[in-house]
Amino acid sequence: MTTAIDATTTIAAPPDAVWAALTDWSLAPRWMPGVTAMSGPVSPGAVVTFTVRGKDRTAVVEVLDAPRTLALLSRSGPVTALYTYTLTATAAGTDLRLLADVEVRGPLSLIARVIRRSIATEDGAQPENLRAVVEAVSRPAG
Repeated sequence: MTTAIDATTTIAAPPDAVWAALTDWSLAPRWMPGVTAMSGPVSPGAVVTFTVRGKDRTAVVEVLDAPRTLALLSRSGPVTALYTYTLTATAAGTDLRLLADVEVRGPLSLIARVIRRSIATEDGAQPENLRAVVEAVSRPAG
């Protein structure tokens, strides 16, 4: 696979709070561009269903190491994408890294760079979007 996204952001919240938001599928539409719904179990091998641009898609929970790593694998025709979210505790809160590897097979492999660039443009904002969601929820009332 080839990397489409490798982005890290620091979230001013502990890893447990970031993990809770990352794995609360009801929050996905707030931080995953184009996603309007997401559901399914959060367990290794589980199938997660999400709706993006009006189409239902699925992903498989490939890696689940709470509260450190979540990897979701999705396939759409000749395109396979593995989105790996890694959380690391820091003095400032949590570093969230998104690594998206995208493999393109068959005739579409000729435009694999364009597909990866499109995915990076669309989903590259996920870490910052999740930061905004978590920090809004974690802010003390005042």
